[in-house]
Amino acid sequence: MNQILTIVCVGLCATASILPALAGQPLVMRNIAHRGMWDKDVPQNTVEAISRAYQSGATWVETDFHHTKAGQMVCIHAEGELKKYTGCKKKIADLTKEEVATLNLGTTDGLPKTYRIPLLDQVLAVVPKHGVLQAEIKGYSPQYADLFEAAVQRAGLSETNIVVSSFHYTALKDFKSRYPKYRTVWLVGLKRGTTFQATEYAAKCKAAGIEVFCPGCGSTYGVMTRADADAIRAAGLEFRLYGVNSKKDLEQAKMLGAVGFTCNFWKQAFDWAKEIGGIQLLP
Repeated sequence: MNQILTIVCVGLCATASILPALAGQPLVMRNIAHRGMWDKDVPQNTVEAISRAYQSGATWVETDFHHTKAGQMVCIHAEGELKKYTGCKKKIADLTKEEVATLNLGTTDGLPKTYRIPLLDQVLAVVPKHGVLQAEIKGYSPQYADLFEAAVQRAGLSETNIVVSSFHYTALKDFKSRYPKYRTVWLVGLKRGTTFQATEYAAKCKAAGIEVFCPGCGSTYGVMTRADADAIRAAGLEFRLYGVNSKKDLEQAKMLGAVGFTCNFWKQAFDWAKEIGGIQLLP
């Protein structure tokens, strides 16, 4: 009999809900490529970085999307990255269509190749039929959800290919109310020195129809125990972490029984898992 935990899938593997390990069995975790597979030569959140991740074997890739005042859905994390990679000091919401089309994400690093800020349609075009894109809501607007859904339909993808996440609870709740078919992830940065309130977080997730509770790995140190994570699971929620970017972080994820995490170093995470032991990473 196979001793690996059974993976319960909702619509294909896109929405896998993975149970924490039982005694003597490995913990099965989903390793999600954070902003694609990027490095000093390929900027994050570019079509090239996202394609590279899928082509390297990643099933899940996490990216960020803003709705600009010019009406475009653009893939970039925040103003810090816009300035760092292009030298542009504007707010992302204020970018014109011409700027989106001409700004070079390789400018400040002096890269020989030009990298553009991708549009949502361009990102969705490289998502394989078996792949999953975790789209984080950044600059939200009343039109955001409808524009996002229209783009998914144009790409020929479905809810099995898309997961929607955000730190912005009200934005995530609004999106879920409009398109409940999409699985949603609430990203939460916990405050150091506070007591974790599993009941309150679970109640807010239930009120919004959110399926996944996902705190930052770094913010769980000294704040969350395994019992806290178990309380989240007992409430019917999936428990994941964002920002698992070191072997120490992966050990923390194992201790908490997380079933998935985003990682800046997707390939290295498999090596960390082997060194730690008791973990089976899914790409």
